[in-house]
Amino acid sequence: MRGRPAPDRSRHPFEPGKLVAGLVILGVAVAYGMDAAGEWDVRPEIALPALLCGLCAAAMTSTLGYVLRRRSRRATPDD
Repeated sequence: MRGRPAPDRSRHPFEPGKLVAGLVILGVAVAYGMDAAGEWDVRPEIALPALLCGLCAAAMTSTLGYVLRRRSRRATPDD
């Protein structure tokens, strides 16, 4: 391990699927908060399917990110 620098453990890998899921849940929470404040009229027939579609998009983003990381790991030569 002399020639290789120590890994930086203070940083974590970027996971776009978690970002998408968090933004979707935050958006639905804001919509329901605005409904509670009387600003919007949010119907569950709209908000719940939007939440489900957003979480499916987050799952697809996570899967795509995993596939791309795995493919790039294979492409780099091992030392």
